Amino acid sequence: MKGSKFLPALGVVAMLGCASTPPVPAGMKVGEFVQFACEGGKRFSARVAEGGESVRVRADGGYELDRKGEGIYEGEGWRLAPEVGAGALGLTHNGKQTHKGCKPASISAFKANPLGA
Repeated sequence: MKGSKFLPALGVVAMLGCASTPPVPAGMKVGEFVQFACEGGKRFSARVAEGGESVRVRADGGYELDRKGEGIYEGEGWRLAPEVGAGALGLTHNGKQTHKGCKPASISAFKANPLGA
């Protein structure tokens, strides 16, 4: 029964390992830009850094946003955050919402309109 004492300790170690890795924002991929389609036909692209400590956003320029909390990234006046209950992301600049209801766009939608115009 020596092994029975080891298993609970192993479970705690596994849980701690999971807790230390920040979650990747919905729809994003580590090291790869993902196109997001938003309400009103707006678009932006974003890429999360390995480890989840920052997100690179391309919207009216390119910006590096640092992780501030659970799923929230901020920098250079920009804020990327989950929208409560919507299952989507929102992007604001200097307190003004610029992109709302943003979800990963399908590849076919991106190919049809690659510039998001």
